[in-house]
Amino acid sequence: MDFGTSSYGRRRDPRRRRRQQARRRLLLLVVVIVVVVAVVGALALSRHKTPGAGTPGSNGGTASTVKATPPPKIWVATVADPVRVWVGGDSMGGELGWGLGPMLDKAKVFKPILYYKESSGIARWDFFDWGRKMESVMAAAKPAAVAIMMGTNDTQSISSTGNGWTAYGTSAWKTKYGKRVGKLMRTMLDGGARRVYWVGMPIMKESWRNSRMRLINSIVQEQAAKHPGVEYIDIWPLFTTSGGAFDPQWRGPDGVHFTVAGQDRLAKAVYAVIKKQWAPYGLPSATPSPSTSGSASPSP
Repeated sequence: MDFGTSSYGRRRDPRRRRRQQARRRLLLLVVVIVVVVAVVGALALSRHKTPGAGTPGSNGGTASTVKATPPPKIWVATVADPVRVWVGGDSMGGELGWGLGPMLDKAKVFKPILYYKESSGIARWDFFDWGRKMESVMAAAKPAAVAIMMGTNDTQSISSTGNGWTAYGTSAWKTKYGKRVGKLMRTMLDGGARRVYWVGMPIMKESWRNSRMRLINSIVQEQAAKHPGVEYIDIWPLFTTSGGAFDPQWRGPDGVHFTVAGQDRLAKAVYAVIKKQWAPYGLPSATPSPSTSGSASPSP
């Protein structure tokens, strides 16, 4: 039996190897056919694909063909065609207005309108409803530009009509706060504002406030990115030392509000952004110049 089994095995080895080689060749052929079919199919699909239907980041893909919604058009501010600029917010928005208002007025091509409400904010609309107030502001003042600053008083729970309170810092709070900020931005844009300059919160003297100010700033900045025409102005570095710490020379005793010098420093930063966009060719009468570029265009 041993001899027979061994002898039988020796006789079958060549045929077994030939069968294995044949199977391998067949498998390789199948793989090649599948690859060729896949490549041909991909080429045919790319030729018949509609523009913008590709993969993100590729030529003809979503990332390269989908255009962001452009911000509302603005015009070149002139004495004959000035820009109405509403400035306000909470008490810090009021301080912004005290510094910015005279600068805008002096330029002769802007018409500043100031309104602020102390202790107000976005969290406590049961105290002061900025949503409704901004609707009336846009209808009555009809500003083409808005410079708004608030958030100092928003380190607290959000009041919701019929839904109780939402605790500060929770995921639900962040969502609700973001929705209120976004709705306020939409109200200003839908009401006729061509540009909304949302000024962020500055560094504070009390360290516990700073993490909260940063959270508020991050939410506002995120919402601004979703609303073409809204620009977030980061003022944090303006009021820090070279090492990034709180700089007391610009702030009052409470470490929150600004000194007169601080108000001026704040206003100059915001004014520079407004002037660059609305009066890119100079003051007091902006005249288009072929050699100068700007985001504004001659008034229609």
